[in-house]
Amino acid sequence: SIWGSLLALVLTVAIVAGVLWLFGSGIIRGREAAAEEVAQALGGATQARVIIAPAVGSLHVESLAESDNLVAGVIHPVSGENVNRDFTVKDETATFTLQSAGSFGPFTPFFGSWGGEPGWDLGLNGEVPLELEVSMGVGESDLDLEELQVSDLTVSMGVGQTTVVLPDEGRFQAKIDGAIGQTVVVIPAGMEARVQVDTGLAGSRLPAGYRQQDDVYTSPGYAGAEDRVDLEVSQAIGNVSIRRSEVR
Repeated sequence: SIWGSLLALVLTVAIVAGVLWLFGSGIIRGREAAAEEVAQALGGATQARVIIAPAVGSLHVESLAESDNLVAGVIHPVSGENVNRDFTVKDETATFTLQSAGSFGPFTPFFGSWGGEPGWDLGLNGEVPLELEVSMGVGESDLDLEELQVSDLTVSMGVGQTTVVLPDEGRFQAKIDGAIGQTVVVIPAGMEARVQVDTGLAGSRLPAGYRQQDDVYTSPGYAGAEDRVDLEVSQAIGNVSIRRSEVR
């Protein structure tokens, strides 16, 4: 029924709000886990596919300063979490995977098993074209991709908040999916966009001035733009906010 659906939506939003508040307050942080350094060289590659898949916690991704590494940073694992790494190079294309593994579940953080600085803090090489895949089960993702050369982007979140600042140059495709929570996408000034939105039971907000046809929104200068993105955003329950950056 309509009233049953509304009640389910209110309860879900309340749960998500509680989870995000706990993340921010630090209440769900427990004993400290040993940090792991990440430093993966390019290995002669001129382009790369990078897969980043933490299960729970927080994730921050940004561009590296001048570096010979493809990926560098630090990971503070959840108690019981192992981080699997895999790197290969074929025909000057590198494939690098960082993925959670171990005997822990999605409710692990609620039992105080996180360290003082839980999360993954990573930098990616901004000098090589990237195919980037990011996924997380429960937590908060902050992806600042403005200075990266991304040719294809896929982001998925189970429960939590995702913030993505898109690259400011190039032509690329991006797909961002969220199940429960909030998704925020920032389109840099000068980047034109065609955006397809599927919101389910989520609310949405898009930039002013975009032309709408059904569930597709197109910026005024998209057709002839040198820098443009074809963006798909879906959010089952929660909120979607897509906005333009005011400065380039």
